[in-house]
Amino acid sequence: MSSVSDYITTYAQAKRLSPQTLARWQAWSEEDQAALLAVVQELQLGENHLRDFLDWIEEILAREDGTVRELLSRVETHQPLHAKLSRNDKLKAIKDALRKIRYPHLSRLEEEVHLAVKALDLGNRIQVSFPPSFEGEEITVELKARNLQELTDNLHRLQQRVEDGSLQRLFELFDEV
Repeated sequence: MSSVSDYITTYAQAKRLSPQTLARWQAWSEEDQAALLAVVQELQLGENHLRDFLDWIEEILAREDGTVRELLSRVETHQPLHAKLSRNDKLKAIKDALRKIRYPHLSRLEEEVHLAVKALDLGNRIQVSFPPSFEGEEITVELKARNLQELTDNLHRLQQRVEDGSLQRLFELFDEV
């Protein structure tokens, strides 16, 4: 029977992984190598995605106690692999899960912002958006209108949210970044 290292080497050759990426992966314990191998094989990760996974996992484990195997066994990282999703949807779900673990403050803030925007009840003709990862200094408010009356109604609704202070909550959350 072949060892985990043999499977990883075969995978690396098939995907033409760089020696540096392969060396990073093989520097882990055999259990941790095997845990990542299961994910990598299921998602058919190439060099760039694998490097991202290695970076994220190493950053998470530098901050938290645990092993790669434990991290990848968590419900949020393990469950998408067995869900009836496309490869790309599985990849996105696991990347999102790792991102939430890697950036817990940012993830909590994103959720709070989402709930605060929803609570504004602005309707579907007024969109509030933030820069990706809250990088930047501006909140974007987009108004859509089919006629002057709709524009007036949307402006009035937005003005009400300014006056009642509910829009201020978004700016306060944005300032927490």
